[in-house]
Amino acid sequence: MTAPSTAGVARAVERRQLTTWTLHLVSADSDVPQALAPVLRAGLETTVPGSVLGTLIAAGLASDVTVDGREEDVAWASGCSWAYRATVPKTGDGARVRVVLEGVDTLGVVRVDGRDVAQTDDMFHRWVVDLGVDDAPGAWSVEVQVDPVLPAIRAAQRAHPLPRAEMYEIPYNQVRKMACSFGWDWGPTTATAGLWRAAQVERAHSAGLARVLLAPTWDGGAVLRGTVVVEGDARAASVRVAAAGGGRTLVEVEVPVEASALELDLPVPGAERWDVAGRGSQPLYDVEIVLLAADGSGVDRVTRRVGFRRVELVQEPDAGGRSFELRVNGARVWARGFNWVPPDVLPERVTRERARLLVGEAAAAGANLLRVWGGGVVESDDFFDVCDELGVLVWQDFGFACAAYAEDDDQAARVRREVEDAVVRVGHRPSLALWCGNNENLWGWRDWGWQDVLGPDGAWGARLYYDVIPGVLSSLDPARPYVPGSPFSPDTHAHPNDPTQGLTHHWDTWNRLDYTAFDDKSSRFASEFGWQAPASWPTLVRAIGHEPRSGDDPDLRRLQKHPDGRAALARAVADHVPHLPTDGRGWYLATQLVQARALRAAVGRFRSLHDLCSGALWWQLDDCWPAQSWAVLDVAGRRKLAWYAAAEVMAPRAVIPTAAADTWGLTLVNDLPQDWEVAGTLRVLDEAGGALHEQRIDSVVPADDHLVVAPAGVPRGGSLRGAAVVVVDVDAVRGARWIRPDLELTHLRASLSVVEVSRGPDRVQVTVAARSLVRDLVLLAELAPQLSDARVDGQLRLLLPGERTTFTIHGSAADAVADADLVGLLAAGGELDVTWEPG
Repeated sequence: MTAPSTAGVARAVERRQLTTWTLHLVSADSDVPQALAPVLRAGLETTVPGSVLGTLIAAGLASDVTVDGREEDVAWASGCSWAYRATVPKTGDGARVRVVLEGVDTLGVVRVDGRDVAQTDDMFHRWVVDLGVDDAPGAWSVEVQVDPVLPAIRAAQRAHPLPRAEMYEIPYNQVRKMACSFGWDWGPTTATAGLWRAAQVERAHSAGLARVLLAPTWDGGAVLRGTVVVEGDARAASVRVAAAGGGRTLVEVEVPVEASALELDLPVPGAERWDVAGRGSQPLYDVEIVLLAADGSGVDRVTRRVGFRRVELVQEPDAGGRSFELRVNGARVWARGFNWVPPDVLPERVTRERARLLVGEAAAAGANLLRVWGGGVVESDDFFDVCDELGVLVWQDFGFACAAYAEDDDQAARVRREVEDAVVRVGHRPSLALWCGNNENLWGWRDWGWQDVLGPDGAWGARLYYDVIPGVLSSLDPARPYVPGSPFSPDTHAHPNDPTQGLTHHWDTWNRLDYTAFDDKSSRFASEFGWQAPASWPTLVRAIGHEPRSGDDPDLRRLQKHPDGRAALARAVADHVPHLPTDGRGWYLATQLVQARALRAAVGRFRSLHDLCSGALWWQLDDCWPAQSWAVLDVAGRRKLAWYAAAEVMAPRAVIPTAAADTWGLTLVNDLPQDWEVAGTLRVLDEAGGALHEQRIDSVVPADDHLVVAPAGVPRGGSLRGAAVVVVDVDAVRGARWIRPDLELTHLRASLSVVEVSRGPDRVQVTVAARSLVRDLVLLAELAPQLSDARVDGQLRLLLPGERTTFTIHGSAADAVADADLVGLLAAGGELDVTWEPG
């Protein structure tokens, strides 16, 4: 983080945010609403960071696609040219002044006092515009015009065609812009424009810190390494490291400036080691660098918050092929987590609070790694702040996804700038564990027909992923691992999606098969796989304006972007929960249940391959609009049922409902660095909950290891007459493996009674007692309008006959729902009789 000011530093470089601008329509598309044109030409007051669409929404002149899902209603805004205008006052003090634009989206021109001074063509680049010397009172006028991107990229595509995944119509790969702006199989087309990251005025009176590149590490102790580049004449820099938030100073030294730079290799005695959540603590430290002039006065200051740790990627030949293991501080990290997509169609609207909510929800579900996907952006400082604090590792893709990209010299220069900007901004982050060149482009070149378009020797991006990007990283960030893409095989002669090495994506399950096909999957690190479900009920109802009448409701169709999504959801419901109602609420429950079961099956399969596989990242954590998608949290941050399934199978200590080599087994997984002493029971039950077999479990699951438990006396591949499910209970953790396919079960009608409803401040507790076996019991609080933002403490519960469980609903309006209405919110994976029997 760059300090917003340098109070107390004499004649310092002064930096302030340039937040106040006006936005003007300068050339109109024919679809601009005629009544709006005069207002838009006159200009709207706006703030930066911002976007054209965001300004229109805030002014009430356009609808919000993240709420209503009506992308077609705002398409006109992307067909116009717009100008952001601001003034920068002069004082006549002789300072050298420039404006730093942290992000311009995307094609446009920068003007100072009416003169063109820069052309912008890259959303991912930081643009610096010199205004000149402040030698007289007055003001500079600054204008940033952003132009429509669609005509430019379509013209580029006609001139030099570049293939991409077949389902995407718009040639997004012809411009350096966030790919998902142009629609995705989970997102809308908005083709955004604007000043999407901060603008800053920088006034320099003398020397300044031009670039601060820090690389904290742990090498038997904390070491602060890095390079600082200086503009102008300076003698030295004072470097101070202190515990974050004003804590005690650990080291303070003066380092000389030589040849306009200073090199840091500074031991930090007393600093503690940063580690991954569940494996240690996350101590953070503030590094302050003050540049000193010849007379010893401070002239510039920058601060960064860092943590000290060591990260490695291990890829070694073994009996299963070649490993793919992230190691932090020398210990293998079994990576549990999610893929992250931009949480809003307008990235500037993702506040620190929203980043904290989403990353916090991932961590609460057991995640220790988030992969920031390559069709979005290198994520915000707010995002990295939260990951640093919570001990959640970050895998950051660069901005290339599902397409061939130009690799000429101009493109190479753009990408070098992007990588340098990214490393300088976030390279000091302890959470940042892995850089990745692209998403699915290595796979696309091999299998998606691109060679038919470009020829076997055509340019498709290989130079970028194997030369340009790693070349910059080897200079600026050599200690952090890099892979050229995902999926990826280190053996370049192997298929990019080879399950015996590298990274794999698993999409045949969703596209063609069924989630039960995960039982046969293998991977060294599974970085993408998933299953769809609609957004949560309140988000869905608000988007379409009414409760959906069924899964075939026409108003739902615009929220489904996958071309075969509706058919895939219908097929899964027919294969797994055909006995549930087919009205809107029944469809909602069925699709949510199937997604939850798919997540259990998929993540469970990869975790059961504990020694062979080293990571499983569900696609995806979050959403940018009210979609039917693979996310476990919808655009409003509401949990789907799959989030609760993730919390079961991503917990650091979990009972996994599968076992690699035993058709009746379950796997106890222990990802913590301490042994897990387990005591409990294993039972084989029929569909009504009758016990066919029972045995004690008393064992130890070693640290960073696993243990398979299975019914004694049941031969592998054998059977036990009437058996339906194997249930394992250890240390208040329950796992269940259904050993017969869903369509072979008779779906006996389950029965339970509500025995108590208790109320307290901002919460209601509902206690139920089972009269039979109840599979995947849920309390769908979101179906009650008063509880649209309430939280239920746990879902998807398996109850045996005679067992009780209590649901706790947290929310300010929880007490507003009558007892009888609460009873009606209970549902399960089968037909359910619920009676009200208090006392």
